[in-house]
Amino acid sequence: MRLLTESPIGFEPARPWQELETHVRGQSRLFHQIAALRRSPHTGREHEFTRLHCPEWVNVIAFRAPEEGGELLVVEQFRHGIDASTLEIVGGVCDPGEDPSESGKRELLEETGHIPGRWIPLGSCTPNPAIQDNHCHFFLALDCRPAGDQRLDQCEEIRLWAVPWREWEDKLRTGEIHHALVLAAFLRLFYWPGWLDLKASLERAEAGAE
Repeated sequence: MRLLTESPIGFEPARPWQELETHVRGQSRLFHQIAALRRSPHTGREHEFTRLHCPEWVNVIAFRAPEEGGELLVVEQFRHGIDASTLEIVGGVCDPGEDPSESGKRELLEETGHIPGRWIPLGSCTPNPAIQDNHCHFFLALDCRPAGDQRLDQCEEIRLWAVPWREWEDKLRTGEIHHALVLAAFLRLFYWPGWLDLKASLERAEAGAE
């Protein structure tokens, strides 16, 4: 990288602001909204920032076993933030003290009734570091097989779809898939060293089924 400019001169991005006071404005199961008064270490200026304290999240890209069809498992549900339905991969919130890997397997079973044959971590992202303090952890679940019925939460209403890879790829390309964390999960998948081999095997299986 090549630095073009900085403001103020001598600015060091990793140098933390001094926290002067904080208070919780509101809280729910998913978020604690925190108002934090902080002072810049470079200019001495003070400003109040809004922060959201959130639990860790998980997203799972899950493909069925070849003998089950080999498709991607996708859930469709109504999202109240945009007042519309979305197509998404399996995802959810880590329970307190729960390892993200175990959270992902639990969410896969609850939302789809499937268990994985192979389980591969794909890394994580910070969903919105401007205001949130959590991570979203991504996993690849291969050779998934049915292991029972869905185990949905009281307010969950879900359609479960099995989608051939090429059809899902078209949805990614056209923008029909617009959930930012779902898009981030597939970016991590595309940089996974085994992706090209997996993609080739999916396309061969789809070609053989036609």
